[in-house]
Amino acid sequence: MPVYLNGLGRGCLPPDHPSFRSRSRSVGLGEADLVVVVGVPLDFRLNFGQPPVMRDDAQIIYVDCDDFRKHRPGAAALYGDIATSLAALAESGDGAGAGRRSGWLERLAEKEKSSRERDRALAESDAVPIHPARLIAELDRFLDRDAIVVGDGGDFVSFAGRMIERPGPGQFIDPGPFGCLGSGPGYALAAKLAHPDRQVLLLSGDGAFGFSGMEFDTLVRQQAPIVCVIGNNGIWATEKHPMRQMLGTAIAADLRPGTRYDKVVEALGGHGELVERPEQIRPALERAFKAGVPACVNVLTDPEAEYPRSSVLM
Repeated sequence: MPVYLNGLGRGCLPPDHPSFRSRSRSVGLGEADLVVVVGVPLDFRLNFGQPPVMRDDAQIIYVDCDDFRKHRPGAAALYGDIATSLAALAESGDGAGAGRRSGWLERLAEKEKSSRERDRALAESDAVPIHPARLIAELDRFLDRDAIVVGDGGDFVSFAGRMIERPGPGQFIDPGPFGCLGSGPGYALAAKLAHPDRQVLLLSGDGAFGFSGMEFDTLVRQQAPIVCVIGNNGIWATEKHPMRQMLGTAIAADLRPGTRYDKVVEALGGHGELVERPEQIRPALERAFKAGVPACVNVLTDPEAEYPRSSVLM
């Protein structure tokens, strides 16, 4: 069965596992006649389990700790310890029907491949201002295998969620389903205190940095050398791009372009750098992680680079 990981579930199945899928969810969930929902609420991100995300006639099996907010009746359910339930299911399964699904699984694999090919051109872009996909690709290549990535932002973190695949659980921490901006420095501090010998990378939009940038004072006082990379495009991209699509204009969606957030971090006792060109990204990351203090790499990104949504926000 193809497995799609939601939000904080990233890493529960490593990306090199044959069942791992991430770029074909609309087809995988949209065509499946049976969906096993494990520890995930069928909330607005999954359209509450309704079409077009899931078929009307699809059967749903819930594996969860309780029956809270299921929104759609299930054909069966296992409520209790999730790990124990999954282990029992794995032990009882016989793999019957895998051959009948082979054509469908191959089609999902082909969709995954074509999606990654489309992203490759963006990830290799030499454009200035920097395309956020190029920045994310550089970060992904730089990070240690056990690094912890904390997301705090809108479109910038969406690019990260699309392109950064962590090999283990707890290695990608995002703002949650409601996108609570400003949570990043606190999450990053906790991650660094729990794992002092591992890289901790905080990905922040410039809007998100405005919510809690002063927490770098806390990070300096706690001697927590996390590295924050800001995708600084000078706009509220999650709002501006959909507004322009729907309304032909954007209202209250602009920030001050090119703000030197790196100077703010320097003033608080950390390390700060400004990055304006793609070839500057990796050297700046190397210096930031070697600085031994909380660091900010402030990267000027293209405000016209729009995250490739499958639908306009409603």
